[in-house]
Amino acid sequence: MGLLESLKGTLGFGPKVPKVEEVQKERMRLSMKEEQAIPELRRLKDKWKKLYEEGKDKDRYERRALLRQMNRIEGDIAKKDLELAKIDLGIRSVDKMDSILSKGKEIFKGEFWNKIEGTLTSEKLMDIMVEENFNEKRVLTKLGEIAKISDKHILDAIDQLPDEELDAVWGKEIETEELDEILDKKIEAQKKSLEIERY
Repeated sequence: MGLLESLKGTLGFGPKVPKVEEVQKERMRLSMKEEQAIPELRRLKDKWKKLYEEGKDKDRYERRALLRQMNRIEGDIAKKDLELAKIDLGIRSVDKMDSILSKGKEIFKGEFWNKIEGTLTSEKLMDIMVEENFNEKRVLTKLGEIAKISDKHILDAIDQLPDEELDAVWGKEIETEELDEILDKKIEAQKKSLEIERY
C-alpha cells in the first residue's frame, strides 16, 4: 500500500474540500489517537524487555516458550509502530493542508476560491499534495491550473510565496559536520521512499 492510500485511510474527510475547521478537528482526532497509541507501544516494549530478562535464568525449553511470546509481542510492536507512523504522517499532512487551504483562500479570493472548491474533492487535493511533495507553492499553482485561473495578480501572489525547496537546502547557515547528517537523513528518506514504492 502506497503513501497516498495510507494517508487517505488515515484521514477522515468527506468528498468535498474540507473547511479549515474540519481540518483542525481532524488534527485533534489524530492527536488523541497518537496520545493513546504511544503508552500502548511503551507497554508492549516493557513487556518484551521483561520476558527477555526473565529468560536469562531459564533453561532452553522455558526460553523457547518465552521466545514465542516475545515474537508475538514483536509483531504487535511492529503493528503499533506502523499505526503511529501513519498517524504522524496524517498529522503532518493535515497541518500542511491547513496551511494550503488558508493561503489558498487568501490568494484566490471570493469567486476564484469558490471555483476551486467547486472543482476539487478532498481526495484530489490529497493526490495533488502527494504528487507535489507537499510543496505549498506547487500545490497552489496546480489548484489554479485545475480551476483554469489565469489571473496575473493571483499567479504573481503564488510566485511571491517562499520557495520551500530552496529554503530547505540553503535557507540557513549550516556547519560542515551538519551537512553529513543532512545527507544521511536524505539517504534514509530515499531508502524509505523506495520501500514505499515497492509495496
